[in-house]
Amino acid sequence: CNREYYTYGDNHIELNREKIKEDAMEGKFQLLQENGQEPVSEQSALSREPEAAPRTLSEEGRKSLIARLLDCDKVRCDIERYDEKILSDPNRGHWDLWDEPDTSALYTVKLADGLIARSPAADIKYDGVVGIDFGTKSTVVVYQENTEHVLPMRIGTGHISERVESKHYENPTVMELLDLERFMTRYLACEGRPDTRWEDLMISHTANDSMLASTSEEYYSFFNELKQWAGDRRRQIRLKDKKGKDILLSSFLDIPQGDFNPIEIYAYYIGLYINNMHNGIYLDYFLSFPVTYENAVRTKILESFERGLKKSLPVSVLENESIMERFRVSSTISEPAAYAICALEQSYPDLDEQEKIYYGIFDFGGGTTDFDYGIWRESDPTERKYDYVLECFGAGGDQYLGGESLLELLAFEVFTENQDVLRDARISFVLPPECKRFPGCEMLLSESQEAKLNSRQLMEVLRPYWEQREGYLEAFQNDVIQLSLFNKEGQEQKDFSLKISAERINEILKERIGKGIRNFFEGLRAAFFQDAHEEIEQIDIFLAGNSSRSSLVMDLFDEYTALYAKDLAGQGKTLSFQVHRPLGFDVPSEDRDFSFITRPNGKTGVAFGLIEGRPGGRIKLVLPDLPKNMDGRDTEIKFKYFIGYKKKNCFRIISDRDVPYGNWIELYDASQQDFTIYYTSLPEALTGQMSILDVSKKNCRLAKTYRDASIYYRPVAPTGIEYVVAKADELASGEYLEDIVQIELT
Repeated sequence: CNREYYTYGDNHIELNREKIKEDAMEGKFQLLQENGQEPVSEQSALSREPEAAPRTLSEEGRKSLIARLLDCDKVRCDIERYDEKILSDPNRGHWDLWDEPDTSALYTVKLADGLIARSPAADIKYDGVVGIDFGTKSTVVVYQENTEHVLPMRIGTGHISERVESKHYENPTVMELLDLERFMTRYLACEGRPDTRWEDLMISHTANDSMLASTSEEYYSFFNELKQWAGDRRRQIRLKDKKGKDILLSSFLDIPQGDFNPIEIYAYYIGLYINNMHNGIYLDYFLSFPVTYENAVRTKILESFERGLKKSLPVSVLENESIMERFRVSSTISEPAAYAICALEQSYPDLDEQEKIYYGIFDFGGGTTDFDYGIWRESDPTERKYDYVLECFGAGGDQYLGGESLLELLAFEVFTENQDVLRDARISFVLPPECKRFPGCEMLLSESQEAKLNSRQLMEVLRPYWEQREGYLEAFQNDVIQLSLFNKEGQEQKDFSLKISAERINEILKERIGKGIRNFFEGLRAAFFQDAHEEIEQIDIFLAGNSSRSSLVMDLFDEYTALYAKDLAGQGKTLSFQVHRPLGFDVPSEDRDFSFITRPNGKTGVAFGLIEGRPGGRIKLVLPDLPKNMDGRDTEIKFKYFIGYKKKNCFRIISDRDVPYGNWIELYDASQQDFTIYYTSLPEALTGQMSILDVSKKNCRLAKTYRDASIYYRPVAPTGIEYVVAKADELASGEYLEDIVQIELT
């Protein structure tokens, strides 16, 4: 394991050859012979054979050893050093003094005064469970031990003696690569609690602050798109650490075990914040996922978190089979459904036995927005081990509606409005996924580090407006903002002026958020009114995620609930909507005391819900039947897309997202070689009025044309379809006129 110090027997410490040489050359201590003779020189000590009698460690060497023990997690993950009493209090003790000795150690030294070792197994919280909300912008951890009380855990900072702040409970999902090769060498050298160094790879607030203050040359040493990268099976990432080493990350699903896996490393750091000599050790973890993540991605994230969390455990725990049989990292509930548990419990604590609450969740996060629909009711006498039942029967989302995605959109629009001055200054910017190219964009759009940093810089300038921070309007009073941008040569252009219109920004936000809300209501309509539910009088809508705190979101929901209630009334359905603001929204920031932090809010509610909704918890989950895969398994999420065709510039549906896997569906006749497959994941497609400009398409070609035959397609995976040419009476028997072609929809 290349550990620095080992213990055995009568308070003896073993030092391996490398540490003797390293510390002796730095003058930190000398090796003394036991009989009190002159100190042994570093050269002679390393050249002599090991002696049977242990040597006595000098006082300076003892101080060095103690400093290393107390700073062990300060070095690993910037957790403040342990107090010295941990080494002398009989009821405490240090984990690193418990491990088995390194039998290859060349020299042994004796301590004049003993140090207290502690078995890590003594600190295992066998009744403890941990909920982890792995987010796009930040990650939240909550825990529960031997009571029903759930508390958040500080993982965003290692300075635990500081006064508690809300930001300590939201760990930024970002890492900074300083010396990746040295970090990975140390990381792979030991099964548990390896001697990695914070100075080689940082995460959290430290990395985030460093990223915001970085130059264009340092851009690729930061990685803040962990969740986006994991959710996109085709996305590759180029990084470069501050030693100049280039790293090309393949898609997340293609990362082999043992290679640099940012999700695993991030989980390792999360594990170090959870499992240490301040908190103890936890073995049971529950992780949430967006509703749109397919099975392969969910499985890979779970495996990555499992390896990373295990890596944070002491070796003696990992080697104990009876202990590790209880180690578990699992996922049983989606992010919006987990939030629904907290929101519904708080809103309806005294539910009548026969009462049902029809709900919709609008989880507006940093990267995407998830929808969830269902029923909340009290458990019946046959379900006595539960308090409540959550029936989930509809889900969806908007993959490009998120706080960070909105800032990308705003930055793109501002740059586009200023394209003439940017062209003259040779300043470029990036094209976000949902945006479209424009005439004359050839010299402005780029994927260079300068272009990415320019977009990031403008996003941060616009962030106060989107988040409506105090005094945010003052910066836009003169319709001009100033910021530092980088030209194509990497030269910084300080105080670069851009024209900006607060009114135009507000229009963009209103239009894009409104589109997401329309899709939420179309999903709600499909969930509650396509099937035969009993008469519904009210639907409760719960806003979740930090982005839902925007007053613009709340105003738009007030507007759209009135529109949809009126629309349903025209169809003979009398229905009201009750919109609930994010949990904790009504508490002003200046009044947020410790009690506010310990209760679920719009961001932490998902993590709290993971604990409440876990197997064996107080909430019974009734999940919808999943569609069968081609091989008959039902572990996959349903097909993600509506498939259709173009009619008078509108998108018309052929099949919806509930289509079973493997069923052939007619697309077009085969009288032409070229054809187009149109598709979208947005429920707005159900209206029949969705603009064809708002959907995606794939252009395809047959080998030739055919008479009396058609083109058929079938979903085979959440984002994959196959198409083939066949005659109607020969399709079922598998007689095809061309080979089956598989395509991926993105």
